Amino acid sequence: MAVINLMMYLFKSLVPILVYLLYAIDVSGQGSYQIMQHDTTLTPGTKLTLCIDSTKAYSNFIFSAKDPSTDRWTIWRRYSNTGKYEPIFNDSYNRMNVAVAQDKKEMLYVRYKPQKDGAMYMATMDSAWVCKSDIDGYNETALFLVPQFNKNAIYDIDWSTDKKRVLYSYGNDEYPNLTRDGDIFEYIIADKAITNLTNDWQLWSKNCRYSPDGNAIAYSHFANFWNALPTDIFEQKKGQNRQEITTATNQDKYYQFCTLTDYTDQEIIFRRGLYFDNKLYTINRNNETQLPAPAGYGGIKIANDLYAATDFDNNIILFTSKKVAGKIHISGINNFAKDNTYNFALDCNTRLNWMEKQKVKVRWSNGDTAFTVNVQPSKSTTYYCKVTVNGTTYEDSIHIKIKGKIPQITKNCLTLFTSGYRTYQWLHNKTAIQGATDSTYKPQSGGSYAVMATDKKGRTMTSEEITINDKEADSTEMLNQQIKIIADPSTSRLKIEAPFILNIVIINDRGQTVIQQNNINEIDMNNLNDGVYDILFYSNNCIKLRSKRVVKKSN
Repeated sequence: MAVINLMMYLFKSLVPILVYLLYAIDVSGQGSYQIMQHDTTLTPGTKLTLCIDSTKAYSNFIFSAKDPSTDRWTIWRRYSNTGKYEPIFNDSYNRMNVAVAQDKKEMLYVRYKPQKDGAMYMATMDSAWVCKSDIDGYNETALFLVPQFNKNAIYDIDWSTDKKRVLYSYGNDEYPNLTRDGDIFEYIIADKAITNLTNDWQLWSKNCRYSPDGNAIAYSHFANFWNALPTDIFEQKKGQNRQEITTATNQDKYYQFCTLTDYTDQEIIFRRGLYFDNKLYTINRNNETQLPAPAGYGGIKIANDLYAATDFDNNIILFTSKKVAGKIHISGINNFAKDNTYNFALDCNTRLNWMEKQKVKVRWSNGDTAFTVNVQPSKSTTYYCKVTVNGTTYEDSIHIKIKGKIPQITKNCLTLFTSGYRTYQWLHNKTAIQGATDSTYKPQSGGSYAVMATDKKGRTMTSEEITINDKEADSTEMLNQQIKIIADPSTSRLKIEAPFILNIVIINDRGQTVIQQNNINEIDMNNLNDGVYDILFYSNNCIKLRSKRVVKKSN
């Protein structure tokens, strides 16, 4: 499966990218696929990479968000038969902090039913439970009760790979006091045993994740007791002390806010900055890199150099370490995590769970079955591609028109020329110049110049424009009128006056060059023998101007 940010590369020239949607052969099908390239014109032999947009293949997510129609927090997922994101549950409970097991068969979350829907820290609330169910919401089972739910909250939750342990951040979050004191706990399902892994009453630990092998945890540790400013990400391995992963030594307020979002084999992903202006970073043992995600919530790694995160406009953004590659709009929610009745505005975290790629079959008209194909057409060609998703087939095409070689203009002094074509027509400011039908042309005025040439196959191409400024294109007559030559016989010197740079060549009566000077304003003939000399004047643009014959005769 091709990484989705692959669009189109030209090895010789880059063609602008437009998007053509595929049309469905099966009219009952929903959604679309597309070739990330529009119909284009190329020169013969140009290497071209065509790619089917695989955004849909990477659009299968599960997350918790508020449902505007019910004012409940619930769990959303994408349904492949409609391509839409819809709530999994349809009852009176709130469900949030969803974490999907690594086997993609079950999910873990917090379920509660407060007196006021959508609010978690209200003084009068029913109990909350940490529950699990299958991906479709069936076989829901309560694992344990959240203690003192009317005063405390579970901020984040994770599941070990073997699904035998639950990691969660839990602490005081009683509104409106917001003392924000919390720790990281682990619940052993078989023994029903709970262990405080951080046990630091003065500091608030919030977002938490197991390492992929389950032998370590990572979490956000909030150092400021009163304002609960998240300052650093920590990693803690079994039997060892915690290790500081980020260092908030800078006192800038944007730098202090730091929220863990993902924990992979090689790197930790986190957001830094205020909730309305935060940046997403990835850090490993060697360096820290800012990812090109917009300000928003959360951030996960999907595959090698492929990430996903949410923004403030109900979009899931797909991106690589270099650039944004795709966008999935979620129309059924108001905003990811932006609800101060539960999510503190500075948390900057939404748990995205990716459910693997859709099964997609691709077949190009040349027989290729990959998302990306390399072609090198020598003649005008139309490439077709059929994409089959869940039994529905979509088709798109791209027409490649082959053109001749584009003329290249060479400038020699003020003369423009090209070669290798059957006919020529020079253009001045995009208008044909009457009579200018040779392979060379000498501009007489400023402006843009191009040549339209026809090759032996009758294909007509126009060169890129070349600009001549007015000073370059001044006529010889006009330039000559501005040159003044003042002779001083007593000193054998000629004083030259002109409002532009002049160059000279002096030739004797035998045709030999005796003096050649650039950028002159005076000619000294003292060292020349008596005789007749021709002085040739040239502009700095190689235009041959007037000539003057002088006779040197010693007294």
